Amino acid sequence: MISLGLRLIANCDGVLKKHKLLKDSDSLFCRHPCKEAPSLLIAWILDVCDSVNIDGTQKPATKEHGSYGHAQKMRAAATYAFGRLQGLGTMPWHESELHMGQMLGNPSVSVEVSGYMCSLRRRKVQAGEVAVSARAITSASPSLHSLLYYFNHRPENWKIQVYQPGSRQPPCDTGSSGSPQWAGGRVRRFLHAAYTIAFLCLLRSDEVLKIQYQDLEFSESKPGFVVLTLPFRKTHQNGGEC
Repeated sequence: MISLGLRLIANCDGVLKKHKLLKDSDSLFCRHPCKEAPSLLIAWILDVCDSVNIDGTQKPATKEHGSYGHAQKMRAAATYAFGRLQGLGTMPWHESELHMGQMLGNPSVSVEVSGYMCSLRRRKVQAGEVAVSARAITSASPSLHSLLYYFNHRPENWKIQVYQPGSRQPPCDTGSSGSPQWAGGRVRRFLHAAYTIAFLCLLRSDEVLKIQYQDLEFSESKPGFVVLTLPFRKTHQNGGEC
């Protein structure tokens, strides 16, 4: 995965230099990126994955271009290059409040790049490409969810224990065959709730992560009944309860 990211980083510099958007001696990925870094990232992704050229002309129908999934990998590689290799982190790209004209944060995590990725996905869907975030609900999903339920409800997995720092080794009496104990009772409760809500409400993972505590209402008249108000629009012809 890292080697793929490094190849994409090198490809980015190569594409920008080919189109004379970057000097031969320079690299887009540096400690102090230029103010136009988000636009240069968009130009790179556009050249590889979009249906138009950098100059705005339409690409020939016979010319192959990358999928939306590949565009996401390109952006992820850029985020990694700026955030980890150059030490800029994942703070959104913004102008400094103390020094006018000085940009801070990660250029890949910017409003411009996010907006372009949304428009690219919309064009890909309109062109007939399957949205990569969509996941079909098959007949096997209920049984998988049932297995997840029984696994999480094992006493060693469901019980909330006092935090003890140390290595993630399985307890000797759990019979877990050496598998790491990666989460405690609280984390498993949160994750199981997220999986259940996603399955019942047909939500993607990014949509589930937008739900906050204030979006949940616990009914006093109906014990165990929870009303979820989604903080975003979810298209449904008739609506209804889960």
